[in-house]
Amino acid sequence: MKIESYMEAQKNSFNKDLKKYISKFPKSNVLSKAIWYSLSNGGKRIRPILLRESSKALGLKKAEYINAMISIELIHCYSLVHDDLPCMDDDDYRRGKLSTHKKFNEAQAVLSGNSLLTLSFELLAEKYNSRLCKELADVSGLNGLAGGQSIDIDVKTKNISLNSILKMHELKTAKLFEFCLVAPFIIAGKNKKTIELSRQYGKTIGKIFQIIDDICDFEEDDHNNILKYYNKSHALDLCRKYQNQANSSFQNILSKRNNKLTDIIEFIINQAN
Repeated sequence: MKIESYMEAQKNSFNKDLKKYISKFPKSNVLSKAIWYSLSNGGKRIRPILLRESSKALGLKKAEYINAMISIELIHCYSLVHDDLPCMDDDDYRRGKLSTHKKFNEAQAVLSGNSLLTLSFELLAEKYNSRLCKELADVSGLNGLAGGQSIDIDVKTKNISLNSILKMHELKTAKLFEFCLVAPFIIAGKNKKTIELSRQYGKTIGKIFQIIDDICDFEEDDHNNILKYYNKSHALDLCRKYQNQANSSFQNILSKRNNKLTDIIEFIINQAN
């Protein structure tokens, strides 16, 4: 099966899992509706797919990783809801659909994002020990996603340096990708050294993802886009450099059998073509 078809099938499979999870919430509740709307945003579900692939490569069963898989997507979707708010990026649309705050209102959007954030930790607490909860807190808080978003907001009207852009990429995007690779290794009880190698692997994939996102979404008035410093060709060269680093890490922690992780990196890069 071609990687494009595989990714589509995996996305559809995850969406079924997500819908089953959210179906337990009361359908008449406006907050539940806002939460589901926020989750059904047409995304590629790259993060949970990566977590699933690394879990499968380690021989984990679905029951062992599904909570972590859903949890990371809840965190990602919460960040999108808050990113779109007028006080943040002020976007009325998300992938062709009205943003949550435009479909409902700002208050419900804030509550929707907050609920997604807390539900993600609830899912982890149901299944795993505190180590995985701490890991998610680290990658989504001050030293991760939230910290990266803070930099993003702060530089909207400033001339940001290339190093600051790369740092923002690492915090705002790559940190969540770290979790996608680290979580299965923690669940599988791997040693500290192997977990740290998986962290570097996930971080590198995240950096690639954000560069490709910058390429695909570039507009001339962007202050925080890597294409302010690199042309598309040079940005793709950096992706290839990261790809080689990721593949080197991959060989130290996983077998190429029973997973498509290296193919997924290629799939991400090809989105810019």
